[in-house]
Amino acid sequence: MRETELLADRLQKDGAISNLAIRVGKFGDRIGEVYSDGVNSQTLFDLASVTKIMATTTLVLIAVEQKRLDITDKVSKFFAVPEWYKDLTVFNLLTHTMGLGSRDLTGKGNTYDTIAECILSIKGNPVGKWVEYSCPAFILLGKILEKIYGERLDALFRNLVAAPLGLKSSGFLPDKSKHSIVNSNIDENKRGIVNDYNCQFLGGVAGNAGLFSNMDDLTVYADMLLSGGGKLFPRSVLDMASRNYTAGMGQARGLGFLVVDENYRQTDSLFPTGSIGHCGHTGVSLFLNRESGLYAIILSDATISTVKKYGKENYDEVMQMREKLHHAIRNDLWNRG
Repeated sequence: MRETELLADRLQKDGAISNLAIRVGKFGDRIGEVYSDGVNSQTLFDLASVTKIMATTTLVLIAVEQKRLDITDKVSKFFAVPEWYKDLTVFNLLTHTMGLGSRDLTGKGNTYDTIAECILSIKGNPVGKWVEYSCPAFILLGKILEKIYGERLDALFRNLVAAPLGLKSSGFLPDKSKHSIVNSNIDENKRGIVNDYNCQFLGGVAGNAGLFSNMDDLTVYADMLLSGGGKLFPRSVLDMASRNYTAGMGQARGLGFLVVDENYRQTDSLFPTGSIGHCGHTGVSLFLNRESGLYAIILSDATISTVKKYGKENYDEVMQMREKLHHAIRNDLWNRG
């Protein structure tokens, strides 16, 4: 992993990253890993939107397998909806085709208990016409899961995902007295508090963000996907989730998963079309190819590092960082033979 190590060192010296962990593997075998000083495989990172697949999507797929939920279910089955959302389905939420993109939900009067009604009161673009990346959609999915199971999302993740997989440290609301946690906020007092402003407003538990995890637990999660669902759901359910349902709609999206296509740049040429994964706004990502078995996990604090570097967030640089790291990994694998 020589080229990856050299690039990681340059990124740190340039102030693009302060804390970094990288692991590359194939069907359960570790090919290589890189860690910055003070970081190891147990260090917790704020996963940001990787929460969308590791927690929310995984729980949806479990609910589908248990026949508690169907992706064709209308949201009106769970919540009262206005006319413009009468045809909104779980499928639309999973594929980011709700028509409602990023929104600040931290308004006065909104609470954890009323956030679903708040989201559904906002009129967006027509449902099902275009991919518009939507944190509100995944917050709504989290509330649907809570309604189905009668438990809060953090408990659902702990009982239905973490426990069966044997994840030792992953979860919402981590205890900084028990874990080494990379701070994803400027304020040191917010170490261990999710960076995402909507999730933070909701108390740190939401379907769009809030999960903290480390390299070892994420590797277990990747291995589960590469095995076809492992203990959580059968291969047929994962096959359904891994398809591209949004061809010609701006972005390639499966059920929760981002699907790599010919237009996607952040994985460079490391992962072919049809690979799946997700990125997190804090500077993390997980991608894998189910056919070759290759996976690459990048954990970093790149986004908050750009704030420290420029005095404001520069997410374009974070995306370029991912592309460069995946390119370096690709070259290291090529040279490895």
